[in-house]
Amino acid sequence: MNLTTEWAVVGSGAAGGTIARELARRGKKVVVLEKGKDIDWPIGHSLAYLKLYDILRTKEGVIIRRGITTGGSTVIYSGNSYDPPDWFRDEYGIDITKEVEETKLEIGVKPLPEGFYSKWEGMKRIVEASGEIGINMLPQDKFIDPKRCRPECDSCIFGCKTGGKWTSRTYLKESMDNGAVVVESADVKKIIIKNGKAVGVEARKGRENITVNADRVVLCAGGVGTPLILQSSGIEEAGEGFFTDPMSILMGVSKGVGTFHEMTYSYATPDFMGEFIIGTAGYTNALFAQIARLNFASIFRAPYFKHQVGMFVKLCDSPVGTIKLGHKISKPLTDEDNRRMERGIGLAKDIMVKSGVKPDTIQVARYIGGHPGGTAGIGRIVDRELKTEVDGLYVCDASVLPRSAGIPLVLTLVALAKNFARKF
Repeated sequence: MNLTTEWAVVGSGAAGGTIARELARRGKKVVVLEKGKDIDWPIGHSLAYLKLYDILRTKEGVIIRRGITTGGSTVIYSGNSYDPPDWFRDEYGIDITKEVEETKLEIGVKPLPEGFYSKWEGMKRIVEASGEIGINMLPQDKFIDPKRCRPECDSCIFGCKTGGKWTSRTYLKESMDNGAVVVESADVKKIIIKNGKAVGVEARKGRENITVNADRVVLCAGGVGTPLILQSSGIEEAGEGFFTDPMSILMGVSKGVGTFHEMTYSYATPDFMGEFIIGTAGYTNALFAQIARLNFASIFRAPYFKHQVGMFVKLCDSPVGTIKLGHKISKPLTDEDNRRMERGIGLAKDIMVKSGVKPDTIQVARYIGGHPGGTAGIGRIVDRELKTEVDGLYVCDASVLPRSAGIPLVLTLVALAKNFARKF
């Protein structure tokens, strides 16, 4: 297959889908190459782990999860929204405030209605217990349309079968309506570079070779995929500075009603921002995390599922990992990382016990990564315009963030992608 276009966009997640939409809306010719498939089944079911996820383990044992499908990881995120960290603007001079506010209004980013929270007895007790020990738990902003969301559902990480959670598939479809071409199952191998300029990409689709000739190329393949493509294209310095915001997810048996049929990450505290986030977890998320870490006692406690309470601690980790072609991913955790995590776990346990959880039933699934990034950081691999050393080759995804913000990144990436695409 041979295609010719103005723009080749690699990846269709939060950034890639947004860039494709922005460019196509203004009449640019766009080809999007997506490694995954555009599938609707098993969205909303646990089998999504087999069909939509790429689950990796670093040599140190940290679990990394990312979505490989149209829409990328937006299909399997929890729908949470955080503003970009202040340091992104203050230290790097990238002000995306306008695009952030525009996106919030366009998609309807806000906390869920009070009627949702009033039904979640387990989480209400967690919030009350947090307040009693001086920790402030707040309702979280969500990329979720409450009119299409079911309060008893905790399946965001499997994809939203009601369509209530926003994903970049919405933007991708709009780009196609405006003439963009999307090639699924396209595994991009390298950038075609001639005389110091990017002129296209090479990919494989099954046994078929794909060549896309393009005036410009933007990599949006994520913190894991982007550095590998850069390295295979001659930019060997990519892949350093890897972070992944690893989580520890706790689960224990309560004397009262647990967080069964309650939505994960609906409440969280900003009190420790920059170190870690503590928040609530529904039974489904907490159980699958325990299974991922082979904590099989959680299965034996299945008869108590309605009394199980979940919480999470999301770490703002140090950017000291490495992703290199032909090598296992390395994501060491510094002594400071481990100290922060154990402090967060201790606080979460205190909250759970205060809420009525039996201390000897609490299990902890440690270091399950959520937001791979840092591997093509601004100031190292790209400049403030997101341009690499190769003319016509850009990067716009979580890999350009120089360090972890310790927060969900979808809003930051959508706004950054809008800001980038509107310059052309």
